[in-house]
Formats: sequence, structure tokens, C-alpha cells
Amino acid sequence: MRRPRGDRVRVVALGGLALALIALPQPSRAQQGLPSELQQIERIRFEGRRHVPAKELRSVMKTQTPSVLPWRDRPVLRLDFVRADTVAIINVYRQHGYLDADATARIRTRAGGTQAELTFVIREGAQSHVRAVEFTGVHAMPETPLRQKIYTRQGRPFNPSALVVDTLRIAEVYQDRGYRPRVVADTSRRENEITVRYTISEGPLYHFGQVYYSSPGPLGVQRSLIERMLDVHTGEIYRTSRIQRSVEHLYATDLFRSIQVTPLPDSTNSLIEISMRLEERKRRWIDAGIGSGTSERFSLNGSWGHRNLGGRGIAGILGSRLSLDKDAKFLLWRTEASLQTPLLLGVRASGQATAYYQQSDDRVTGFDSLVIHQRAPGVRFQVQREFSRILKLTATQDNIYVEQSVGFLKALSDSVQQSILATFPSRYNTHLVNLALDRDARDDPLTPTRGSAQSVSGEIAGGPLKGSSSYSKGQIASAWYTPLPQLRVLALQVRAGLARPFGKAVEFSPADTLVSAEVARVPIANRFRIGGVNSVRGFAENSLAPEGGLAMVQVNAELRVPVVGPFGVEFYIDGGNVWPTAGDIHLSDLRPRIGGTPVKPGEMRYVYGLGPRLNLPFGPLRLDITWSQRRIGSDGKRFLGKLQFAIGPSF
Repeated sequence: MRRPRGDRVRVVALGGLALALIALPQPSRAQQGLPSELQQIERIRFEGRRHVPAKELRSVMKTQTPSVLPWRDRPVLRLDFVRADTVAIINVYRQHGYLDADATARIRTRAGGTQAELTFVIREGAQSHVRAVEFTGVHAMPETPLRQKIYTRQGRPFNPSALVVDTLRIAEVYQDRGYRPRVVADTSRRENEITVRYTISEGPLYHFGQVYYSSPGPLGVQRSLIERMLDVHTGEIYRTSRIQRSVEHLYATDLFRSIQVTPLPDSTNSLIEISMRLEERKRRWIDAGIGSGTSERFSLNGSWGHRNLGGRGIAGILGSRLSLDKDAKFLLWRTEASLQTPLLLGVRASGQATAYYQQSDDRVTGFDSLVIHQRAPGVRFQVQREFSRILKLTATQDNIYVEQSVGFLKALSDSVQQSILATFPSRYNTHLVNLALDRDARDDPLTPTRGSAQSVSGEIAGGPLKGSSSYSKGQIASAWYTPLPQLRVLALQVRAGLARPFGKAVEFSPADTLVSAEVARVPIANRFRIGGVNSVRGFAENSLAPEGGLAMVQVNAELRVPVVGPFGVEFYIDGGNVWPTAGDIHLSDLRPRIGGTPVKPGEMRYVYGLGPRLNLPFGPLRLDITWSQRRIGSDGKRFLGKLQFAIGPSF
């Protein structure tokens, strides 16, 4: 049907009007009284801020602070970010107790409308404090553990956000005593003083019910093994901490990939049954890796194993390690086969039996002429008991049978060679028992940022255990990690050790030629030797002292500074030495000295340095650059930027 002529005229007229409106210039956002979101932020200011650090306010803002670097792009002004930042600033002030705080944003255009200065105008108001903390409905326990658990304390600035966390923490205390309470927090205000009241409905006392197991596929681990690892027993008072410990015990067996625990409350019978879903790890595995340590500059490791032989949780492991020293010369080859069980004689303690064979070359660099070739089969038994997540006790009984020969790296007279060979037994055996207590409260074993780790060990060889060598040995070590501003970490470590031979005198080194008669009575592998990338940097591996000693002291201080992403830098001071006996240590020799005189044999060796770090999932890669203030090396020279590469943390 044909449209009437009048309608066509109106359509054309309306279309022309629309085109004319589109063609007309539109008023800018600045002309409308609004800033343009295409402007770049030149500066961010806080007006009226007095009691809250500007850094804390910037940390919660979406609007980025312009960089001081001229080549970096400046952030673009976004009004939605500004509105969100205003609310975030008010919330930060309220967390500090400024309940009446308010903030507005002011934008000033600069540089012809392309730059903007953003100012947050803050009205802080008065700070509110907690006048009193009250509890109602508390009958099953004293109030003291509840007050110790919560963040809200009398006299502190009032933080409304802490109330939510406090109710959860109060509930946790009750849940670890068999209750499932309902906790409600409310407040009353009188001027700038706040009274906080927690109302608790405790409910009935709950006990553990049955534990039900499930898995994605057939469960290959015997149920009796799983039950022995649990701290959950039917009829006992329900405690959440026992569930957590049970999960930790099961993970420690290395049999499970994931463990999901779901409490199933039965309010009718005051029972809480447990649903536990277990997903097993693959039974067979193969592993390989590289590393670097104090006695090994480079090591290549490989292992194969089975986690669950016969469904009893017994692991079978076959492994081998090849190690090279700092000059890429052969150092060690070791192959071992072991069986490990998470339960020993029905007790929740892991046991391991290992048969091994190793060959090694020990170059006695202090004498600069000997290499000791050793071939040593052995058998080791180990029992380990974990008392908590951070505390464990390890007992080790080791039996090693050594065949050794001596090679000469440079020409010596026949008489000297004969005197040396006469004091090296071609065969000897060592039977020892070692007891070690370890406490590890670090947040990460590879890149710790807080916490501490301590270790105390005692060792005895020979005596009632028989064997060629008889000695006692003790060591202690402690490390602390303190977080600092800007994600920096201060790490400190102290190590010390003493050994003493007893019983029949047997020499394992040429006395008076390499070592004193007392030191010669302990096999060189069981003496103290330090130095290298993980003890006292700048020195070669085990070059303090290369012939070994019976007393050792080591200290380390390290400042770890992140730079960008996984890259960082470390600044360190290391000190340490090994003495023939404890009587050779003098307090005056432990003091650091500055000067041009060479370091005496009995003095502590102190070095300092820095180096870049690359933090990777398997540990940091480090390049350490070391200096010494005094002439300290075996050649009587100072360390001037000595380079050493390492894989893994120094401590």
C-alpha cells in the first residue's frame, strides 16, 4: 500500500531534524560541570588527614597513584573508582575508631583539561574507644579464654569490623569444647565510648558419632590404618582441633591427595558424625631433581617408589644421588633402598629401614696433597614421632662399614707417604645412635617470611654399640625470621656443636701432620666442617676446617628484600669457624675486628656480601658476592667480590 504524500513529507522532515541535531556540537563533560574521564591523574592529595597513614589509605584505593618515573603512563581518571575510593577511605577510618568520619572527592582540572588533581577531603571527627566488653549466657567455661581470643579489648579504638571476626573466634573456642553455639554481638554508644556485648546461646554438649568414609574409587588403604591415624573416637567430646590433627596425620602418610571432612550434627542425640572423603595419590611415582648444598656444589637426584605396598601404607623407595664439588670433580655417589611405614608396632610413629652403598672422594684441601677414596655399605634404622604440626622427635641408628685408600695429589717423599698411610686404617666401622628434636614454626620451609626453627641433637658412637670409633657429639641450631615493612625479611641463625672422643684411641688421620691427636680419633666424616654457600659464604665447601674439628660456631644474618615479582636481593653477614677442641675457643676470638692483619687460625671468620635471588617453586636461585674486611682466605688474601652460585635457601 502506498504511503500518503503528507506522511512522506513528515518522515523526511523528522529525519532532517535528527541529522541536524546529530550535527550540532555537543557540550563537553566539563561544560556540564563534570570532569572528563579521559583526563590523566597528575596528583592525589589527602586534605584533613591527621591520624591515619596515607599509605594505608592508598592501599585500599582503586585509583592508582601516579608513578614518579617519567616514562610510566599516568593513570586515567575514572569516576566510578573515585566513588569507590571515597567509601573505602571512610571504612578505613571507622576501623580505626573514627565512627563519624566522612570524605568527599574534589577534582581540579589542569594543563588545558588533560590533567587532573584528585583531592580527598576528610573530616575525621573524634575517635571512639571500647569502654567495656561484656558476655552473657556463658556457663560452660570461664570468660578468660574468650577474652583472650577476641580482638576487641577494653581501652582499644573501636573497630566495627572486628565484631564479625570475634563472633567466629568465640564460636571456635566453644566448638573445641563440644558446643555449637549461636553468638550475637551488639553495641551501645555513649558519646565516644562503646560498650560491646556478646550474647551466647551455648546449646547442648556434643560428642563424636560414627565416622563414614568415601572415595572417588575403590579405597586401596586398609581402614584399620586410617582409623589408627585419627584422633576422633566415638563417644568422646567433640573437638574441632582433633579433626584438624587427624587430617594432618593422614596427610603425613603421603597416601592421600585430598581429604574433605564434613561434620554431620544430630541435635536429637547431641552427636556429630563425620563424613570423610579421601582421594588417594598415585601409588607409583618417579622423581628427579638437582640441588646445591654445603658439602655438595651440584647434586643430581633420582628416585622411584611405591606408596602403598600391600594396602598397608608401607612405602618402598629406591633412590640414587650423584654429587660434584666446586671444581666439578667427583664427590659422592650413593644408592639406597628403603621401606617406610606410618605405623610402627601399632604406634603412630613412622619407621624406616634403609640399606645403602656409597662411594666418595674427600679432598683434604688444607693439606693440599691428599684425596681419601671411600667405599661404604651401611644399614640405617630411623623412628620419627610427630607430637604436633611443628614438633617432632627423630631417633636414628646407623651402621657403616668403610673401606678407604689414600691418593696423593702431588709428589711427596716416600717417608712422608709411608707415615701418612700408616695412620689411615684401610677398614673401619662406625655404629652410632642419634636423637634429634626439631621444632619448625616457619610459615614456609623454602622461602620463610616469619616464624622460627630450632633443632637439638645428641649422638653417640661406639662404646656399648662397638665399632672402631667411639665419640659423643652434640649440636644446636636456631633460626628466626622477622617480617619488616615493604615485605622485607630479617633472617638470623646461630649454630654450635661439640664432639669428644672416648674409649680406645684409634687414629683416622695422621696426628700432628693434619690434625691434633684428639681430632684424629674421630672419623673425618663425623667431624665438624663448615664453609660454603649455605654456611659461611666466600669459602669453599667444607674448607673451615678441611681436616675437621671437634668444636664449631656459626652465625648468619640476612636481609631479604623483594624487588619485582619473583626477583629480590639479599644482604648478609656470615661468621664461623671450627676448632680442634672446645678448649681452643676463646671469647676474645669471637669478636669481629677491622684491620689489615690476617685472621689467626683460632679467630672467627667474618664476611659480608649481597646477591640477587630468583624465587622459584622449588626454592630460590642465588648468586652470592662476598667480601672480607681482613685477609682471611687460605692464601692469606681478602675476599673481593667472590662469586658463588646456589640453589635453595641459605638457611
